[in-house]
Amino acid sequence: MTIPAPPPATAAPGADPTAAVKRSHGRRFLRAAVPWTLSIAMVVAAWFLLQLQKPDDAVYDSFVTKTTVGEYAAARNLSATVTDVRAGRSVSDGKRWSAEGTWLVVGVDAATLQTEFASQLHGELRIGDRIYQATERGETGRNMSLITGVPRHGSLVFELPEGQVKGDATVVLSWQSDHTADGVIEVAVDLDDVPMQYEVTLDEIAWAR
Repeated sequence: MTIPAPPPATAAPGADPTAAVKRSHGRRFLRAAVPWTLSIAMVVAAWFLLQLQKPDDAVYDSFVTKTTVGEYAAARNLSATVTDVRAGRSVSDGKRWSAEGTWLVVGVDAATLQTEFASQLHGELRIGDRIYQATERGETGRNMSLITGVPRHGSLVFELPEGQVKGDATVVLSWQSDHTADGVIEVAVDLDDVPMQYEVTLDEIAWAR
């Protein structure tokens, strides 16, 4: 006896004949999309973890000791005192060099604390978001060799734009040009308290008094 095959399924009256096909395609798409979504999520999570971990050669901030004019401060291998701050329309080292403009002259007593090997006085001036490097012109205290335990005195000289000698400023002192992950001294200066002179003569490099 032969059993006849069941008749093929037919869509209910009024039903969309392509609906079943669409649902089947949708399920296949979801099955394929889930692994891709998980993979993307894992890649993004790994990227964020890498951002949280600093590599061995990442740039590290300096260790800062804050002080004010006239106050002694020390930061690892540097000890320093800003003795005075002057402003002038012109500067002169009393020998061969002079220049007109807007100048800020910072007197500094400085010495090293641990080693004097390859040590030199470096300074920068920060006013707002601007940074000014001490000039190399003339006989100034920039790059003055430092001695361990015996302070030397010199003048750091900054050329500023007209009208910039006002508000709060910070003098940053270091014993190397690259002070990454090293100690620096930050000296707060109120430029409104610094009178403008016609000419400022720089202090000679000498032993501190």
